[in-house]
Amino acid sequence: MPPSRAHIRATVEAYLSRHAEERDDLDGLLAALDGTGEPSSRATLPGHVTCSAVVIDRHRRVLHIGHRLTGLTLCPGGHIEAGDRTLLAAAVREVCEETGLRPGDLCLTPQFLDEPIDVDVHDIDANPAKGEAAHQHFDIRFAFYLTAEQPPALALQDEEVAGAQWLPYADVRSPTLRAKLLAAEQHGLDGRPEPVSANALIHDGTGRYLLHLRDDREGMWEPWVLALVGGKRSRDDGSLNVTLRRELAEEVPGLAPTDLMPFAVQEATSFDGLTVPIAVYAGHWSGNAEAVDLREGVLLTWCTVAMLHRLRLSPGLEALIRRHAAEHPAAKEPPDGTGPLADEAPPATEPHIVGGHPHLQDHQDRITSGESATSSGQRHTEPVDVHLILRRETAGRPQVLLSRRAGRVYAAGLWHLPSGHLDGPHEDVVTALVREAREETGFVIDPADVRAAVTVHHRSPGGASRTGHFFEVRRWQGEPRIAEPDVCDAMEWTSLDALPTEMVAYCRAGLDAYTAGARLAVHFQLPGDAVAFDPAADRLRLVPDVTGRKDLDAAVVAFAEQAVGRITRWTDTSWPRENSRVWRADGAQGGTWYVKVHQSKRFHDREVRGLRTWAPALDAAAPRLVAVDETLRAVVITAVPGRPLHGVVLAPERERKVFHRIGALARRIHQASPPRPAPADSGPAVAKTDRHLAGARSHLRPGDEEFVRDLVRQAKDLPPLEWVETHGDFQLRNILHDPDTRAADDEAEDSRPFVAVIDLERSEPGPAVRDLVRLSDAWHGRPDLLAAFLAGYGRPLTPAEQARLVIDAALDAVSAIAYGAAHGDLELVERGRRTLARLRAEHHDSPSPTGEPG
Repeated sequence: MPPSRAHIRATVEAYLSRHAEERDDLDGLLAALDGTGEPSSRATLPGHVTCSAVVIDRHRRVLHIGHRLTGLTLCPGGHIEAGDRTLLAAAVREVCEETGLRPGDLCLTPQFLDEPIDVDVHDIDANPAKGEAAHQHFDIRFAFYLTAEQPPALALQDEEVAGAQWLPYADVRSPTLRAKLLAAEQHGLDGRPEPVSANALIHDGTGRYLLHLRDDREGMWEPWVLALVGGKRSRDDGSLNVTLRRELAEEVPGLAPTDLMPFAVQEATSFDGLTVPIAVYAGHWSGNAEAVDLREGVLLTWCTVAMLHRLRLSPGLEALIRRHAAEHPAAKEPPDGTGPLADEAPPATEPHIVGGHPHLQDHQDRITSGESATSSGQRHTEPVDVHLILRRETAGRPQVLLSRRAGRVYAAGLWHLPSGHLDGPHEDVVTALVREAREETGFVIDPADVRAAVTVHHRSPGGASRTGHFFEVRRWQGEPRIAEPDVCDAMEWTSLDALPTEMVAYCRAGLDAYTAGARLAVHFQLPGDAVAFDPAADRLRLVPDVTGRKDLDAAVVAFAEQAVGRITRWTDTSWPRENSRVWRADGAQGGTWYVKVHQSKRFHDREVRGLRTWAPALDAAAPRLVAVDETLRAVVITAVPGRPLHGVVLAPERERKVFHRIGALARRIHQASPPRPAPADSGPAVAKTDRHLAGARSHLRPGDEEFVRDLVRQAKDLPPLEWVETHGDFQLRNILHDPDTRAADDEAEDSRPFVAVIDLERSEPGPAVRDLVRLSDAWHGRPDLLAAFLAGYGRPLTPAEQARLVIDAALDAVSAIAYGAAHGDLELVERGRRTLARLRAEHHDSPSPTGEPG
């Protein structure tokens, strides 16, 4: 039987509860549900229900296929068949039939779960060949993530499908779906699978584990097997911890395991064959299983590891329990019966995930089993925490977001940074921070905006130690909200220099170390110390950093602080090449600057000249010179918003707008002062050709050297080009892009992105095409980007400029190969080889000396 009318109506109403404004648009669908015809039958007119699959990869792209019949590019989907159990099952079947994907290649998204992401109404033309009149499709669309890191190979259904492509959210063909995707992206729809269910691995500390026998009835997932208590996430659950607490309250009210902590992520298979990531939390309880008020399933029972091989368990459960038992040896022997222990184990457990041997801690943070404070030859283990320093700049001083702990948690009533633990070995510290931020505060953070701040090795007054990674974030989406009211009752922005006294000492130590600019700190409290911060018992010890300020001597520090005031943190941002020395300097009052020490007087003089001459004409699109020290060959400059464009992937339309802005930026540089005649003998730099070819020869392809020498022979006859101010190293790694900043020049519009330029140490007067030599690789194979650049530049290149550009680009490529070969810089070698290959492919005949076609 196809999905029932009641199921379809419930699915549609769940969607409309999110999108009430679309109810009028779905009148036809609602009328079909109220009619007498089968709403999913293709014979039902004037419209019927269809289903589509919105498959998202880890690059935030959506799978589209070419539809042979209509010629349209669509998400995979189609009509519902009699064997489809649900609408979601129909979408899974369609995408697998049309693309060759397997159900196990897909999983649900935590943002939409098994509810539709979009419902679209579109008209279908009459098809006389099939006897079908014109009608409408009410297309119900479900979102799925790919489970694999890279999209698997597709096996397209040739009779219906003509090709496939992965499109970024901004290029998705359906307007309604595109809007939903872009909106959900702000709430973490990033293509990376996350657990959508949560289970509790409950143990009593004696080697027993609490298992739940499922009902044996139709529609039950994994019926009549012993499994863990838990269930799937609902849309209202703020986190998986909330999911698990809700499921426990629904299935076994009154059973409250203490200190549930993430232990592992399992993968199960749903009814429809989808992969289901499940977060498993380990917790402690030692009550009477028979006395529990069991609301779902047949029974609860205690089982030991020795019994597992004789039981019918859910897939993977035996291995999971054996792993937990190996990592957390029993503190004492289990009792004979299934009742509670005569003397209960401590009411909390906490798995330690650094090292190889476990400790157990009680609710007062005391070690209760495992290795003692003195070593007996076994490795020490301890937990890993992540802490979010969400920082904003205000008119007065920098502020950070604090939350106040509440409920049955450690240090209730004290202020703390948003923080948490890793979900398991699958999760790195940055991913954990992003997840915790979303779960606790509602903020959406791009992992690329996470900055390592300080690591603190902490020991509590009870003697247990842990390692905390503190991260700074200055860019985010959303407004703060209390997303977990069971563990937090307040949130406040607080000035860094006016932190509350009612604060967890561990957290306060991390913030104090961060403010001091340290990268590593030790905070070992003593027995009897308070959990709350006490200035009289401040145990913070900063560990000197030998790598964070590479080659940064006292004279440079004194010069910079004389210019901008006390600097609390230095971050090495040098380019990973020889003699690059650049630091980001964060001031005590919240400002940020860059300090640069040049490798030679020539580089220093050129950068200072550029900063003093043409850079001011660019306003915010270039750094401002703050201070210069000629003896140190050092400068202090202002920070410019944005990130280098090198390696950034943008939607095609956005990319064209960016290149239009780059063209406008180049025009402003070149028009910063009047053009002047070229000095004598200022043509292409051919004098070093022989030396560079000799250094590059072992990396050149056959024909490369002849091509270059042919260009050199023609260079002497090129007409001179007038000189303008140039950047000299105008390439994507020196051009910043910031989507959140509006361009400041007169012609700017809100839709035009902000771009800026940095690194002026090769700036000097020269022909304008000097700035296109390294940039021209960026539009290879993309004539639309070249057209956008020239539109922003305001004019096309003259034939003579085009010829000079080819020659200069070839000479620059040979120079790069020679330098890279001599200094072990393989990226430079490959870039030069790539440029030569491009030039030879584009110019089978060398340009004539006049720049006209030969």
